[in-house]
Amino acid sequence: MADLDFSADRILSQAKGNLTAIWHVALRWAKEQAGGVDGWASFVGQAFAPSWEELGDSASALEGARLAGLNFATTADMKPVDLSGDDSRAELNLTGPDQETLDDMSTTTEELDRSNELVFSAIAQRRGLKLTTARTGDTLRLTFERN
Repeated sequence: MADLDFSADRILSQAKGNLTAIWHVALRWAKEQAGGVDGWASFVGQAFAPSWEELGDSASALEGARLAGLNFATTADMKPVDLSGDDSRAELNLTGPDQETLDDMSTTTEELDRSNELVFSAIAQRRGLKLTTARTGDTLRLTFERN
């Protein structure tokens, strides 16, 4: 009989890799089928926005950024490295993705950043927040502000 008793670390590593691969493959599909990632990413953001109900209708920017950081922590390509701010304005800084992942998946940093901007903007808007993004080198900054 095969040994199917996997450690939590092995399961987590596999899950992160799977999630990252699915995300990048979806970006490629959107690019090939629709000519860009905007439609797909907007759909995903609208679909996921209701699951952030725990933040309420007038969410804390810091809690919104923290929850976004948790979501990024579940991936293998984007790592949350810094969170700062308060209820009215908060910044989440992420590093990644590495060029090897982009090359392996035939995606670009611009496509990944755009998809994350659209997904998290839809979520933020539903919670009474505004999101802006900016990339400097290997760091993507997500800024959440209360409307």
